[in-house]
Amino acid sequence: MAQKLFLDALIGRDDFEVEDQSHSSQGPHKTTLSYADFEIPGFFFSSLRKPDFQRETNEWDAEKVKDLVKSFLDGDLVPAIILWKYADSYTFVIDGAHRISAISAWVNDDYGDGRVSRKFFDNAIPEQQLDIAKKAREIINRDIGAYKDFKDALYEPDSAAEHVKKRLKSFGTRALQLQWVDGDSKKAESSFFKINQSSTPISDTEIAILEARRKPSGLCSRAILRGGQGYKYWSVFEASLADKIQKEAGIINALIFKPELLTPIKTLDLPLGGKNHASNSLSMVFELVKLLGVNNTEEDTTGEETLRALIKIKKSMQRINDIHPSSLGLHPAVYIYSRSGNFRVSCFHATIVFIEELSNNKKLNVFTQHRAEFENIIISSDVLIQQIVRKARQANKAVAPLVKFFHAILDNLSNATESDEVLIMLSKSSDFSYLNLDDLHQEETASTSFSKSTKSAAYISEAIKTSPKCKICGGILHQKSISIDHKIRKEDGGTGLLSNAQLSHPYCNTTYKN
Repeated sequence: MAQKLFLDALIGRDDFEVEDQSHSSQGPHKTTLSYADFEIPGFFFSSLRKPDFQRETNEWDAEKVKDLVKSFLDGDLVPAIILWKYADSYTFVIDGAHRISAISAWVNDDYGDGRVSRKFFDNAIPEQQLDIAKKAREIINRDIGAYKDFKDALYEPDSAAEHVKKRLKSFGTRALQLQWVDGDSKKAESSFFKINQSSTPISDTEIAILEARRKPSGLCSRAILRGGQGYKYWSVFEASLADKIQKEAGIINALIFKPELLTPIKTLDLPLGGKNHASNSLSMVFELVKLLGVNNTEEDTTGEETLRALIKIKKSMQRINDIHPSSLGLHPAVYIYSRSGNFRVSCFHATIVFIEELSNNKKLNVFTQHRAEFENIIISSDVLIQQIVRKARQANKAVAPLVKFFHAILDNLSNATESDEVLIMLSKSSDFSYLNLDDLHQEETASTSFSKSTKSAAYISEAIKTSPKCKICGGILHQKSISIDHKIRKEDGGTGLLSNAQLSHPYCNTTYKN
């Protein structure tokens, strides 16, 4: 799958609504955009904005950006950009943010890693984004030439590459056509949704995120995804509270997305939430926030509810996998990733919901008591989890049956069912009669070379076998969530010598054991 460029920093965002409704749209307006208009800083770009509810500009890969720039250079048809300006407001992009960003990326040599992007993200740019940007620059500079090459050719045309010389004579005459929407912000917002739903359909989840942009659920989701960096949707709140929101979001982002996921997998130090620059990352975080019960109906006017929600989310994520004393230290390779190393968003959500329900029902100790057997069953159920997700058809609809599956396993173990009989018992139940246990022993299709999935599967299989276990519950330990426990407690005369030390999950050490 082609890797998408993150160009969201190139066009700023702002509140779409205009308080003074007494003025009409002012004209005349520009009718075209030339190369100079795309330079940052520049007079045009300084006043250009995306509506604060618009989707992030991260849907194009290097080839698509290259094709757009090439079409622009060669005078091929490029659809018009649609803009809106109301009285003394900024100029907002109604349609064409990716087209403008693509040409701006080329003009400013910023494919998500340049000066503008680094300032936007306060230099906190993931390695994956830097790598994708570097490869894009290499492809575009090789096939088209850098914007700087064309400017340099004005002074030294004889030394310019042939593909630069070929386009140089018509370089200054190329322009993008502009169209303007007249009317107030309601008219412009209506035009935005109408255009985007007809040309590039917006999913129901994306619409929900846009509609929740001032609600705690939307504010939390965007803050978490970028770790408090990028456009600060919470900057309208009082400064000290906005700083707290940013800080909490950064902590949660690290709990979910650190360390960076690299494939094929050669370490079990995996992030809980996969890649934070995947195309579905915002939707994934938004669903997580909703599953944890964050307000998705009313706007937050002060920021206090958003901050409370972030603190609650942080506690939930710390319980999953962290060094915090409440942490169960659930291993991502056991609970979330497939045997072949694929991140499973449905398992990510289901695991969090499952643990929330155990916590609310005061059953964490029951889980801990049977944890070792529970994890062995989950590891052996990789194919069955696929069947559950496939039956649900959509990842978000698979969460409820997966949670029910986890509870059913634990209930059987609690009722003294032998661990090797649990899956057989489940397949005979009305809820899971569709599970095909024969697939557990299905052979893989032979091939002559190792795929990334096979390489990942080979590593995970061996690494899981040799992973250290908690000496209290017997569950697998993850390196981000290890506590050193006294075999004999200090209050019982236990020493701090190595002979009295053992590895455990933080929760097992601080709560279950006591």
